[in-house]
Amino acid sequence: MKKEDVSVVGGKGANLSEMFNAGFPVPDGFCITGDAFDEYMKRNGFDQQASAYSETLSSEIAEGQLWATLEKEINECYATLGQNMRVAVRSSATAEDLPEASFAGQQETYLNVVGREPLMIAVKKCFASLYSTRAVTYRKQANFDTVKVSLAVVIQKMVESEVSGVLFTADPVSQSSGQMMLNASWGLGEAIVSGKVTPDIYIYSKKRNRIVDKKMGDKDILICYGNTGIEERRTPLEQRNRFCLNDKQALEVFTMGQRVEQHYGSPQDIEWAISDGKLYLLQSRPITTLKKANERQPELSASQKAVLNNWIEHCPTPLYPLDIEPCEIIDRAKSKVFQELGISIGGALNMDENGILSFSASTIRISPRILNIPFLLRQYTNYAVNSSNTNGAFSKIKKELEEISAVDVSQLSVTALIQQVKALMNLSEEIAYIRFRYNIFPSVAVSKLLYPNLRRIDKKINEFDLLSDLPYKTWELNVALRKLAAYIQDYKELNRAITNHKIMDSSAIKTIRNDYPDFSDRLQNFINEFGWKSSSSYCAFCSVSWHEDMIPLFSLIKALLQSDNKDLGNNKYQAILEKITRCFSANKAAKVHKKIEEIRGYHVNREESLYLIEMCYGLARRAVFELELRFPEIFMQPKDILFLTLEEIYALSAGTQNYRKQITVRKASRPQNEKLWSSLSLVGKVNSENVLRGVSGNRGICQGKVKRILTLQEFDKMQQGDILVCRYTDPSWTPLFVLASAVVSDTGGPLSHSAIVAREYNIPAVLGCGNATEILQDGQEIVVNGDKGIVQLCYKGPV
Repeated sequence: MKKEDVSVVGGKGANLSEMFNAGFPVPDGFCITGDAFDEYMKRNGFDQQASAYSETLSSEIAEGQLWATLEKEINECYATLGQNMRVAVRSSATAEDLPEASFAGQQETYLNVVGREPLMIAVKKCFASLYSTRAVTYRKQANFDTVKVSLAVVIQKMVESEVSGVLFTADPVSQSSGQMMLNASWGLGEAIVSGKVTPDIYIYSKKRNRIVDKKMGDKDILICYGNTGIEERRTPLEQRNRFCLNDKQALEVFTMGQRVEQHYGSPQDIEWAISDGKLYLLQSRPITTLKKANERQPELSASQKAVLNNWIEHCPTPLYPLDIEPCEIIDRAKSKVFQELGISIGGALNMDENGILSFSASTIRISPRILNIPFLLRQYTNYAVNSSNTNGAFSKIKKELEEISAVDVSQLSVTALIQQVKALMNLSEEIAYIRFRYNIFPSVAVSKLLYPNLRRIDKKINEFDLLSDLPYKTWELNVALRKLAAYIQDYKELNRAITNHKIMDSSAIKTIRNDYPDFSDRLQNFINEFGWKSSSSYCAFCSVSWHEDMIPLFSLIKALLQSDNKDLGNNKYQAILEKITRCFSANKAAKVHKKIEEIRGYHVNREESLYLIEMCYGLARRAVFELELRFPEIFMQPKDILFLTLEEIYALSAGTQNYRKQITVRKASRPQNEKLWSSLSLVGKVNSENVLRGVSGNRGICQGKVKRILTLQEFDKMQQGDILVCRYTDPSWTPLFVLASAVVSDTGGPLSHSAIVAREYNIPAVLGCGNATEILQDGQEIVVNGDKGIVQLCYKGPV
């Protein structure tokens, strides 16, 4: 059989035969032809041309009789595979002159079929599936209902896969034929194909011959063999928290995929599996959903890219529907301050009913009230008033949050849970208003007024240099974490207990805490102070804090244990004060110093406000996921609740709503949102002088070798003196700055985490480059010029 024999054994059967005969590692098997199906329908008196679904017809086909000769041939072929071999029985639709039709997923597949009688039953069920509601509806919608369609059946040895997945040899999200996308999960591939699991995703560039991106999926469910058929199980936590494939294994799949694509001469959708270390190809079919080469995707404007860059820095993964309103609440608080000054700002983040994200260019409208700004400026920049209002409000809010934190949500009613979420969202808006009105806005105003004096001191000084050696929340977290690591290093047994765990899971953490109670107390004190810090500060519901999951925290501790004890302090701020004393009179120097201290005080409050917002979000997640448990008929999979809006969550108290359709539609929109997030790579480009442009996060010039770090799991790649190249950073990345000689990131700006930590460690930083992680390769020599905000690629030696 060859790929041209679709009319005989269907697309699936023809492609498997083609790959098997071409020498690809396809499991052994055999096919029942479409002619055999036609004969079966004729012998049993079934109407093969029936275009309307009939439950009776489908049931009757499944109960029909196979004639003796066919049964004998099937049994003989089955015996050649091995005694009582586990097999997969797959439908393979046949239709002449329809090469563009994939029929993917329209008919049934039966897995882990063992024995002659179960095999015959599965074959007849495959025959019957051609007339299921799903299959008949598909043919009608595709205008194939007038075409004669038969059904072949493919019987193959089951591969007891440890890992399996799907490979697209052309990226279906970006529509790029220059990239391949690999999805992988534990167990049998049915988990991915049926959409029951969020898999690991690997992106491979054909031009660069390497993996350019990868994202770890939840992989919370795996499908494996049961006594009969297959069954779902919860994936062990240790497996959920690591990639299914190492880079070598992923590259083997990509290489095989390229061979298959070259063989067929077109992009392929390939199902694969790995069993006992061997790679198998289970299926290949053409990708029928790619757009033509001349169908270009709309590009974002410069202002839209600027907005997107800001969102990605705080939300590394696309927002879910449930995250949208919390973001709008923050924007509303900021807009309120602008409106007080006579400025109205519109635009920015949007999500439609189907869950598709978009960004509109910001609009600014001025009212006559703006004429009052000169008179309002003194009021807005009154540090004593601003500080008093902030401290008073924060004290009250902290007390409210502690009271909410002490509540056992499992004992609350649905109505009480919803009220708690509403209260937390209201507190987040109050915190956001204080953040902007009493801290960020006055800080910006004072900085601009102070800027001419800073220029007199040193033309290279900017307002961000004034934040060095400052005890704000994030830096206090870093110091506390290093002290915790230092404590561990002093106790060899504890150190070994932590570092010897290649993969840290909840069970291991519990054992360590039980074995070392003093360490457990210190760890708990750290969690009490900093535990609400999350991986995505503006993602209210899809992020995770250390309070909720300590595994990322222990990964961070392990990285710190392997790094040098680099001095956290620097004398940059003290040097600035000395310059002020030398350049100005005593009276002038005192005034400048006072304004600088105000800016530093505002920054401390700004960081504190962000942490309080994250605490609101963490407590809101606790209530929301409790709600998810209360409605299993709506939320079929973990985290399905993320695909509802906050307004829809609030409506749950009015009675059970049927939100399954919205959840399904919005899940299907998720890849489009991921594509929007990845479109930021359009920002950065290398010019003719081999220069990649970004913005300065910290001054200084450094030449060294690139080390691309895309995930927490790659931390151990980093060596002393490497230049860290990453998509973004958050507090969990801080240990890498101990090793790094410089940092380059796709996202971020002068007030991002990368910039703040780079200034404290006094290493050059160039941020917001757009696609540095795609352009730069491990080991490549580059010069990071923090003074100019550029990265020079050294193809011809040192610059």
